[in-house]
Amino acid sequence: MFRSFGSSLITLFIVLMAGFMLLFISKGSSDLAYERVPMENDKSNATYIAEFKAELQKTQSELTDVASTDNQPMEDTPKAKGDGEKVVLWISVPGFRGDLIEATDTPFFDRMKSEGGSTTKYRPNFPPLTYPGHMNLATGTTPEKHGITLDRIRNGAEVVDKPMDAALLTAEPIWTTATRQGIRTLVHDWPLSQNQSGENAAAHFLTSYDPALTDQQRLDALWEAWSNDKDEKKLRLLMVKLNGLSDAALANGPKEDGTLKAVSALDAALGEFFKKIEEKWTEIGPPDGNLGVILTTDHGMVSLEKNINLRQLLGEDLGKHLDIVAHDAIGHLYFKDMPENEGQKTLLIKQLDDELKKRIYFRTLKPEELPADWGYNVPGRIGDRVLVLKTGYAFTDHEAAEPVFDPSETSTFSAFGFPVEDSIRMSGQAIIWGWPNSPASGDLGEIGSQSFHATVCKMLGIQPAAGAVTDTLPVN
Repeated sequence: MFRSFGSSLITLFIVLMAGFMLLFISKGSSDLAYERVPMENDKSNATYIAEFKAELQKTQSELTDVASTDNQPMEDTPKAKGDGEKVVLWISVPGFRGDLIEATDTPFFDRMKSEGGSTTKYRPNFPPLTYPGHMNLATGTTPEKHGITLDRIRNGAEVVDKPMDAALLTAEPIWTTATRQGIRTLVHDWPLSQNQSGENAAAHFLTSYDPALTDQQRLDALWEAWSNDKDEKKLRLLMVKLNGLSDAALANGPKEDGTLKAVSALDAALGEFFKKIEEKWTEIGPPDGNLGVILTTDHGMVSLEKNINLRQLLGEDLGKHLDIVAHDAIGHLYFKDMPENEGQKTLLIKQLDDELKKRIYFRTLKPEELPADWGYNVPGRIGDRVLVLKTGYAFTDHEAAEPVFDPSETSTFSAFGFPVEDSIRMSGQAIIWGWPNSPASGDLGEIGSQSFHATVCKMLGIQPAAGAVTDTLPVN
């Protein structure tokens, strides 16, 4: 009972204390007043909201201005859509084997191949030599029509080494085809493009060929002529041949370090050259023009095993009845000072043929025996006998102790021989690329040289020359 009474007193005490506390708070707080004291730089909520809205409107306005500017071309940067007239830049790199790009560091060539169309299966037509090869490309024909059978040709009684005179051509080259149809053209260092004349001569061409120039010097000359051309009608076909790779291969071999370095150097030079084109395109190109770039070669390369001095090989007795025009892969023998007696003449020719058949280094063909698909039977510019070398051999004017000798015995021409009938081993590189849009894409597959004339004509919107192959490569 006592415990129950104690608990009740405690409970009563707690209730009374709570009541006094409530009374004190209620009474004491009635005389108090609360005042907000702002800190320095403090702002009201309304001020903060107004300032936030103003800042948001300013940001939205700036973003709209940026978007509008991004949709407009910058005044100093070309933004061509590429839907205007097409310009074609055709670059020839002699001796450009199809496997050289993958063997070295070539960021610009890699870009061209990834953005455009390419092949490592460019098959040279017969014969795989520089001058005939370039004429196959430029005319869309074979030697039977364009007349250039060797890098050293016999024209009547005259032998012309590395010909420059365009008058020696018997088919129309692309620079004439384009000019005749109203396309202004520049051509530098392409074989037989010098000394042009007549109303359809290119707008720009060289009067001579300097083999000592570097690729950079040739590109500089091309750029100077192109960028300084002030005609209202823009240049739309430009052609140039660059020899640095071929020169390096002649000095070192087809895939030696010196040759691979030349590939990298060419890649760097072309990369810088195209930077200049992109920067100045609105000045040198037609409005909204598209640049199509074609990179080709004349043939690939293989290692040289033996040199042959044909005059030494045949000897004085037979040699006195022959004019010999031979270099690199092909030899031409022209009969001379033959006996008037037909029986004696026939006997002498048989003796000559028997002597030639003993040689294992080449095949001897009469003009009528030349394969039709070679397109090589050119009266007056082939010999009474045509000698076709095997892979790894090359005719030379240099002399050694023996008529057939190792390249190391002379200080020149020690790089490659020509398998003239085995075009797969002489396969080259070809690329079709463009800016701002590429006219081709993907793997171009196995291609020959004669379709390029018609392909360039298609890109320029003109007709191929009479007699040229009309089939084109897959381009837009």
